[in-house]
Parts: sequence; C-alpha cells; structure tokens
Amino acid sequence: MKEASTMADKLFIMHSAKVIGKVKDDEERERQVTDLEQKAKKMGFKRDWIEKTLSKQGAYKDYGESYDILKQDADRMHSYVNTLSLERNVNLWAEAAKSKEENMDPEPIKGSKTLTKKNQEKIAINPMEKNK
Repeated sequence: MKEASTMADKLFIMHSAKVIGKVKDDEERERQVTDLEQKAKKMGFKRDWIEKTLSKQGAYKDYGESYDILKQDADRMHSYVNTLSLERNVNLWAEAAKSKEENMDPEPIKGSKTLTKKNQEKIAINPMEKNK
C-alpha cells in the first residue's frame, strides 16, 4: 500500500512540475516551484530527486543551466577539492616523518605567553616524560 502511495505522490509531483513549466509569468512560476518543492519535501522526497524531477519536467526553464549540468560541475569541483586536500595531507605526513627521522623538535612557540598564561621559558616539560 505504501508503494502505491509513494508512486501516486511521485506522479503528482511530476504532473505539477509539468503544469508549472507552462506558466508564462516568471514570478508566479518561481512561487509555484518553491511551493511544490516544499510539498515534495513534506512527502518525504530527497532534495536531489526533487530538483532532478522538476528540471526534467520543465519547471526550471529560464533559470539558466539545467540541474544535470550544475550537478556535473559540482561533482567535478568536489573531486578537485578532494585531490587538493589529499595532496596536502600527504605532504604534511611526509614532512612529519622527515622531521621525526632527523630527530627535530618543532619550533618553539613565538610570543610572550602561552595558553597557560606563563612565559615560554618558564614552562616545565612533564618530568615523567623527560626521564624516559
């Protein structure tokens, strides 16, 4: 029974989007699209499906590029950002491994005070750690 109800809701959204696509007034079409998106969201459909369906049915015409082109651009940009992030992480770990091999300590914190409100020179390293 639930499947039939879901199918009826999908058909309602598709038909409404097709009708909205025939509206001439841009402001009226935009208002109707917003209302239909809200109804579809209340019916339990995901944003991705709603936008894809409205685009296919012509409700988004005159809004610039279609949903599919925007989705492809977003996916391409997402993969580009992921690649940059991955390269940055690899470089950070490589630098950390190199400094560990060279037995280098990180540079001391510059500034007059640390988070403990004490001067940098007065901070004592954990004695238990020093003995090891």
